Amino acid sequence: MSNAPVGRSFDEMVQARVGRETAFAEALLQMAVQEMLAGDLDVARSLIRDVIKGSIGYAELSQRTGTPEKSLVRMFGPSGNPTAANIFSVLAQLQRANGVSLQVKSVRAQGMPSVKPKAGSARRAA
Repeated sequence: MSNAPVGRSFDEMVQARVGRETAFAEALLQMAVQEMLAGDLDVARSLIRDVIKGSIGYAELSQRTGTPEKSLVRMFGPSGNPTAANIFSVLAQLQRANGVSLQVKSVRAQGMPSVKPKAGSARRAA
């Protein structure tokens, strides 16, 4: 049986858990980056929004990034369209606030052949 009060939304429960568990916030940030890399920006924005609301909030994030609070709310809203610079600025602040450091690691996609450079196409040393 759930201890969640009746009427509490799923988003509110996720945000409350972000506030309680740093590991959960870290997992959501990892998922957000994965979704961005996979091209699903709607899901990525939603995950980032949950971490913002569950951790430092828009007012504090605004102070840390120098971006107006209303702009941040719009950027990470359902129809938001943040620039790459804004996304990376926000991710940097959320990592600091939650005590995590995300790293990108390449892995070979299953079922995808490796592409080898053509002979003579090596980059020139600068």
